[in-house]
Amino acid sequence: QAAVDEQHKLVVATHTLNRNDRNALSRAAQEAKDNIQAEAITVIADKGYHNGRELQTTQDSGIGTIVAMAELVNSNDHGTQPEYIVSKFTYHKETDTYTCPEGQTLATKGTWHQKKRDHNISYNFKKYRTPACTSCPVKNKCTGRQDGRREIERSEYAEAVEKNNENYKNNQPLYRKRQEINEHVFGTIKRQWGYNHTNLRGLEKVNGEMALIMTVYNLKRSLNILTMPKILEKLKNWTPDYERVACFVEKGLILKSYKPSKNFTWHIAA
Repeated sequence: QAAVDEQHKLVVATHTLNRNDRNALSRAAQEAKDNIQAEAITVIADKGYHNGRELQTTQDSGIGTIVAMAELVNSNDHGTQPEYIVSKFTYHKETDTYTCPEGQTLATKGTWHQKKRDHNISYNFKKYRTPACTSCPVKNKCTGRQDGRREIERSEYAEAVEKNNENYKNNQPLYRKRQEINEHVFGTIKRQWGYNHTNLRGLEKVNGEMALIMTVYNLKRSLNILTMPKILEKLKNWTPDYERVACFVEKGLILKSYKPSKNFTWHIAA
């Protein structure tokens, strides 16, 4: 995983995990926000990162999300038709009900149910129904169930998903920047440098190897941005102006931590 800033195209957060992208958004976004010490960022990611729990966690951390919406394949020739898929039902927050395309109201008993995706991931949801389904003239288009009753499920993360989806619809020009911000990093590393596999094994070692590669990428990128003469000039004239400097000695290494004097708003692509 790599989070890249919009302005300089530098990698501001990176880590390796042994799970898919659907579980990676919040950690990558939080790392980026912490590393650049920004008050606010917006994270842009492709549809592989679209996960209700991850969107909720990211938004709760004060990070805006623009993640591409996953395609909903929930219609078929022998059941739900395209005009009756879930997105055609309107949710009303004040009454916690849905209105179907035929104008009927689907209500919930308020009971939370649990759905498991795998051994480690699960989420809660509520069911919404209406008795009007049994006499509805288009029930064969709305559902493939033999009893003709349509049921809508609403996840505990539905509000976060809806907020993200609105952001995605309303920020298409910004979303299209994702590829130019992020994809070329991996293209450079894999194709130009030929780094298409790791030499080490084990998650901890691979994280260290990838962090080193990303550091090299940032150094080369900095040379392209500033050129060597300007870097040397900046180093020659550089004077620390940190508000706070603390030194730590660990295993013979001297590490410095600092707090920058200015706050910025960033756009990050993952």
